[in-house]
This record gives sequence, C-alpha cells and structure tokens, in this order.
Amino acid sequence: MNEIRNSFLAGIAFGLLFGLFLAIRFEMKYALIAGPISGLAFGLILYLFASSKTVKKQTQIENIDGETVIRSGGANHFKNGEAVGGKLYLLKDKLQFQSHNFNVQNHRLSINLNQIKEVGFYNALGLIPNGLEIKTTDGQTEKFVVNGRRIWKEEIEKLKSES
Repeated sequence: MNEIRNSFLAGIAFGLLFGLFLAIRFEMKYALIAGPISGLAFGLILYLFASSKTVKKQTQIENIDGETVIRSGGANHFKNGEAVGGKLYLLKDKLQFQSHNFNVQNHRLSINLNQIKEVGFYNALGLIPNGLEIKTTDGQTEKFVVNGRRIWKEEIEKLKSES
C-alpha cells in the first residue's frame, strides 16, 4: 500500500512541477493538459518499477540463517551523494540494506545493532520528514529515506534495549 501512496504523491509532485514549467515556458493551456498527464504517467511508471519482480528479487537478502525479519521496506541509502535505491531490513541483531541493480553504486550495508550509537531523524531535501539517521560507535553516519521513520526508530531502539 505504501508503494501506491508514494507513487501517487510523486506523480502529483512531478505533475505540478512539470505543469509549472510548461506554464512559464509556454502557455497555461499546455500546462493544464500535459501537467496532469505527465504526473499520472510518472506515478504509474514509478509504481510499476517499485513493485516489479526484478526489483524484489534483487533486493532480497541472503543467508539470514532462519532469522526473523522484524521490519522491512523500500529505502534509499545515501552513499557518496547518490540516493541508492533498495530495501532496508531490520533483523534481531542487525540493520541490513540491499540495493537493486538500477543504481550506479550497488552495494550491501550491514550494521550490527551493538554498533549503533544513536538513531535520529533528518528531513530529506531539508523539508521532507522521511529521513532516518544512524550513528555508529566508530563515528560513521548512515542516512536512509524510509516510510514510517518513527516506527523504524522505535523498533531499532527496542531491539537494542533487549540485547
């Protein structure tokens, strides 16, 4: 359900911005027609991509040795300025990210829960409240864009307190 909602919101944002561009560059009549159509097309393409079998297969984690996945969801991990798309998993003892192959910097990232010093929030682009910030005991800061960042934080902190 989150994929549908996010695709819909992204389509609306794209349609509004593209419509504004067309209104400034050309005429309002083009903006009123092409803006909504482009937003609908963008949202639909985004949904089909995010829910594709290929992306789901590429973001599956391997060798979890029968561990229960406590939480998982689509995420972006910021690496060297790129928002790398993939999936974030919370297991009993670690947080693991697996990118899909449609990125420039494909990678896996695994952070043991005992290495997490602090879990916080940040706003993507300075204003969108969807960022999860993980500070590790070795001084690293890892940033993710996730749905339900408060739930992610609560679950991580709960597991840390139990261990």
